[in-house]
Amino acid sequence: MKQLIDTAIHKRWLMATLFALLAAGGWYSWQQLAVEAYPDIADVTSQVVTQVPGLAAEEVEQQITIPLERALNGMPGMHVMRSRSTFGLSMITLVFDDGVDDYWARQRIKERLGDVTLPYGAQPGLDPLTSPIGEIYRYIIESDQMDLRALTDLQNWVIIPRIKQVTGVADVTNFGGITTQYQVELDPQKLEQYHLPLHTVTEAINNNNSNSGGSVLERGDLGYVVRGIGLLKSLDDIGRTVIQSPGGVPLFLQDVGHLRYGNLERKGVLGFTDHQRHYSESIEGIVLLLKGQNPSKVLEGVHKAVDELNNGGLPPGVKIHTFLDRTALVNTTLNTVSHTLLEGMALVVLVLIIFLGSWRAALLVAVTIPLSLLFAFILMHFTHIPANLLSLGAVDFGIIVDGAIVMIETMLRQREDHPMEMLEERSFAQKARSVARPVFFATLIIITAYLPLFAFERVEKKLFTPMAFTVGYALLGALAVALLLIPGMAYMLYRKPQKLYHNRWLEKLTDGYQQRMQRVMERPRQIWAPLALILAAAVGLTVMVGKDFLPPLDEGSIWLQVQLPPGVSLAKAREMADTLRQRTMQHPEVTYMMTQTGRNDDGTDPFTPSHYECSIGLLPYKEWPSGKTKQDLIRELSADYAAMPGYTVGFSQPMIDGVMDKIAGAHSELVVKVYGKDFAETRRTAESVMATLATVPGAADLAIDQEPPLPQLQIQADRAAIARYGLNIGDVAELVEVAVGGKAVAQVFTGDRVYDISCRYQEEARNTPEKIGNLMLTNGDGVKIPLSQVAKVQLATGESTITREMGRRHLTVRLNLRGTDLTTFLRTAQQRIDQQVKYNKDNITIAWGGQFENRNRAYSRLAIIVPVALGLMFIWLYAAFGIARQAALILSVVPLALFGGMLALNIRGMTLNVSSAVGFIALFGVAIQNGVLMVSQMNLLRQEIPSLKDAVIQAARDRFRPVLMTATVAMLGLLPASLATGIGSDVQRPLATVIVYGLLCSTLITLFALPALYYLTERKTK
Repeated sequence: MKQLIDTAIHKRWLMATLFALLAAGGWYSWQQLAVEAYPDIADVTSQVVTQVPGLAAEEVEQQITIPLERALNGMPGMHVMRSRSTFGLSMITLVFDDGVDDYWARQRIKERLGDVTLPYGAQPGLDPLTSPIGEIYRYIIESDQMDLRALTDLQNWVIIPRIKQVTGVADVTNFGGITTQYQVELDPQKLEQYHLPLHTVTEAINNNNSNSGGSVLERGDLGYVVRGIGLLKSLDDIGRTVIQSPGGVPLFLQDVGHLRYGNLERKGVLGFTDHQRHYSESIEGIVLLLKGQNPSKVLEGVHKAVDELNNGGLPPGVKIHTFLDRTALVNTTLNTVSHTLLEGMALVVLVLIIFLGSWRAALLVAVTIPLSLLFAFILMHFTHIPANLLSLGAVDFGIIVDGAIVMIETMLRQREDHPMEMLEERSFAQKARSVARPVFFATLIIITAYLPLFAFERVEKKLFTPMAFTVGYALLGALAVALLLIPGMAYMLYRKPQKLYHNRWLEKLTDGYQQRMQRVMERPRQIWAPLALILAAAVGLTVMVGKDFLPPLDEGSIWLQVQLPPGVSLAKAREMADTLRQRTMQHPEVTYMMTQTGRNDDGTDPFTPSHYECSIGLLPYKEWPSGKTKQDLIRELSADYAAMPGYTVGFSQPMIDGVMDKIAGAHSELVVKVYGKDFAETRRTAESVMATLATVPGAADLAIDQEPPLPQLQIQADRAAIARYGLNIGDVAELVEVAVGGKAVAQVFTGDRVYDISCRYQEEARNTPEKIGNLMLTNGDGVKIPLSQVAKVQLATGESTITREMGRRHLTVRLNLRGTDLTTFLRTAQQRIDQQVKYNKDNITIAWGGQFENRNRAYSRLAIIVPVALGLMFIWLYAAFGIARQAALILSVVPLALFGGMLALNIRGMTLNVSSAVGFIALFGVAIQNGVLMVSQMNLLRQEIPSLKDAVIQAARDRFRPVLMTATVAMLGLLPASLATGIGSDVQRPLATVIVYGLLCSTLITLFALPALYYLTERKTK
């Protein structure tokens, strides 16, 4: 340390040059950093998606989902596997442990899927490599000239390909469009008239739609590529497809059916309303971010692509209207962070000027702030730590400048003690060395205080680990500034004789503190009573405070999950969506509302027409009526929706909704999973659980996630009759799949576009159960047999959605909390379910999930790692002082520091959550730092002053100004964050509140109790 300080002073201009280069490197690194609003808190997940059009949920589960689950069981690193089987779709979600690489996991999945053979030609595939918070951009396409079909073509063949050219875009999903098809509507009477079985027609289309290659024909010196061109190109080509030629007379496809431009059966409808536009039907694009990419740079590319399309890349009258852009949230949260940081920085500089009495000294200390941040940016860039609300917003500039304050205050005192002398490098360096060691160990202890954050898992790890890295890097940068730059620059400022400003009120305050300490030291044992009272109060307040997992991560918008009556048609659902949007737009705080009804166009959403997902845009909070909050608006909306029959609404936010779906398997904060094999008994138990939870204060947005059984038209094959008529099950299946359901049998290539050719019977021949029963089958002898003769056509009910977790069927009761904390709610809810819900425990199992799992995991990990971190701090303290009792003495401040933070949480109505727990961790580090400064000075003066009491009092006086300064700047540095209310402030506020008010208490303990305790312990060993 001696050599380091001597070099820093002697080579001061070299040090200044090195830090100037560091600043330049830091600025470059900041330009390269990924900037996000919130960290990506989602687990490593992959989805296996398998579409089997027309297959009911029971068949999908039995023939698709279960075979795939068995193949995927035991995947290395797999945390949990969930599946959802619904009409025509199987979705299996695999959640992996922390540390598993996305590409590695996907490769393992593909290897397992390669060994599975599924019926119906089903091909399982993986979802795009994105995150649940990867939806970074949403837009609609609007035009006053083109219809929805034309806009869909434009979306599929112009807009999406251009946006997907942007590096970092994983996929662009289409919602609400009309997918064009070349449709052949067959007339079953004409097929009977010409004695044509259905498969003959589909084979004829395929046999008349192909190109061929004939190698190369050489003629002289030239070679001609031989091409056989026979692809279908238009409806006329399809209509003139020859099916057969009886007696040499060709029978064309147009002779047995009607050909037209149609569309794939619609799976969903997109509605959009704002103050300028209202669309009952529109088309939406959703841009997905490739996982691990920098969202800021990707969004820049998306903005450029959209600008190109809007400025000449689209036909006249067509525009892309953006309604959700992650850039807005990033800018808003960065604005919140920058405001709180700048306000904190200004307060820190102001306090330094007041305490130090020198604007030059204050500015020299303040230089630590940008230099430490720039140093942190360099390390963040090399370690791939993104910049976000928490990683930047949790940096307390007061803590950052603590080491520099102690160093400059010591230098300033050297000048104050010798105001008219020219200071020498040797004496100046000696003074700097006296505090260099305490500053080094104090900073090391604060960094150690953040080590528990690295022991977190899953959500809390991804949320707070970037913050721990950023704060640690900034503290290392601040330590480098304090030890390498400040001594040399301070020597330059104060080496010449100069008149110094003396802060009279601070001197009076110091004298008053010394007098108070003298009275305390006369009866040091009296300190035990107030300390015991503070400790008891801290314990009591800890028991009383509410406990949660995380504060809400406000995204500045609202996301709704809306359930309509089961089985509602798509047309009725569209009508109800219009009503919902119009009612919502009556609130002046709402800027737009988007409703997604049913599934996206590629059919990979597991929803029915009776399910909406809705996005609600909000005005900036500063434009709201004074005092009105987002929670007030949610209560108003909830009351409106409750008065509207047929709507069951759950409130969330866009990003966290996707994350919770992956964490808990449902779109809510909490879930209760009811496991059981019997559908009826499981649903009865789930309904009983939901009714019980409705009586618990704080429960909101209650619903069973899976829809109840829906009506079905079942066609049950009679195997005996089928055998009797010389048919097989495949003949019946083909009739149902093609004639009734419609099936794509070939494709038409038009330029760079591809369209399906689908076959189906005319609607009037299949629009009632009786007509379907009268459809004809043809056996090998050409005999016509009605479907009703070989199958039973009947109306029944069947499961809409079947969900499984780790191979067990379950139903999910989802709910959110309002007006209560998680721990209080769970205590009451679990007790009531145990008492009031009656079920067979041998066949039914009830389990909680969601934030409940996260809270228990985070708290149990903290209970282990915090004592370990305190033990590590004890080792550092022992290394610094070499005396175990002094290390223990300084650590005794930690439980007492709880009091101020817990008192603030209770008074402000906040909860103890992971964010406030992180605040306590930082608080412990700062409290110990001040203890190190105080005890090190006491040990130093004991060598110069014979009387222990006089040495303690004098040391306390010497350290009064630096301790008061470091505590004050640390408190004021985060005071704006503790009072902030903008977007992004919810996570900062609990953390900042604990540090600000906890330091207020712990500083008083350090200044008054620590000297007395030091005197009592050292007096016995003197």
